[in-house]
Amino acid sequence: MPHSLTFGLFPLGLAGSPDGVAAGPPDDFDQIGRAVEYLQGDGPPLLARMYVSWTGAASTASTLAQVQQLLAAPVPWDLVLCYRDPGGDVAGWAGFAAELVTGYGRQLAAIQVTGEANLTGIPDAADGAFPRADEALVRGVLAAAAAKRDSAATAAIGFAVSPEVNPAGRTFWPAVARLGGPAFAAAVDYAGLDMYPDVFGPPVTLDRLDGAVDWLLRSFRDEALPIAGIGAGTPIRICENGWSTGPGRPPEQQADVLETILRAVHARREELNVTHWELFTLRDADSANDGRFHQFGVLRDDYSPKPAFERLRGLFRELR
Repeated sequence: MPHSLTFGLFPLGLAGSPDGVAAGPPDDFDQIGRAVEYLQGDGPPLLARMYVSWTGAASTASTLAQVQQLLAAPVPWDLVLCYRDPGGDVAGWAGFAAELVTGYGRQLAAIQVTGEANLTGIPDAADGAFPRADEALVRGVLAAAAAKRDSAATAAIGFAVSPEVNPAGRTFWPAVARLGGPAFAAAVDYAGLDMYPDVFGPPVTLDRLDGAVDWLLRSFRDEALPIAGIGAGTPIRICENGWSTGPGRPPEQQADVLETILRAVHARREELNVTHWELFTLRDADSANDGRFHQFGVLRDDYSPKPAFERLRGLFRELR
């Protein structure tokens, strides 16, 4: 069981939303590097979370080339393989996942197979909008795990989903169990949760936020994962967590919310086997845009800090 948390973040200035990709000024990689170095202080390197999209067999070569470009930067990459194929070519997707693990699985820190395959209707943000996403999750993980064994890769293989109320009463988790069975549960190195309390779903006041985190973690561990046969020995990772600023959502509150959530996760890390927490995101997409998806950063789009930036640096030092 973990005695500390591993921290990470998504370093770029964009976000998927129901209205398309929220974006703004171009990323400044020198400023990103300085900000990440400052946040991690003298602790271990922060995981750098990055997303690549597979849109069908014709995209395999270009997507693998993107990964190769990423690996030119000597940082620990937490790579998300997004399944965005409108044709639903699950066999091609599984082959792509296996090829990526074989080629790069000893250089990457983690490989997440699909992003939120249980969340439908948001094609710019979640894989569940695409045909056969549940099958893509299962077959992609199985193919990636087999390639890991065959190639002696070291990257952790896992997946991440969004929270669900009453997972047994919905279609996704029973489908994963039916499609994957014990082999899927055995192939998973971690199970990821993307959680945004007080951003999506009902409002949560600061004094009730610890309880909301507790419910999110326990419902995932005790209700959702057992449907797929995934037990307590498989670590949970918080793969995405953030809180957007904007009208009625001041930057000072962002710092308090993120601290409360991070402390709540840290307090339950041993009991619930939680090993990672990753921030979404380092920088606003567009600080001048009041849309909820444009101001997730702990830096503004000119890289000036919000209060949460310094707060996180202290928490990373304290809780690592």
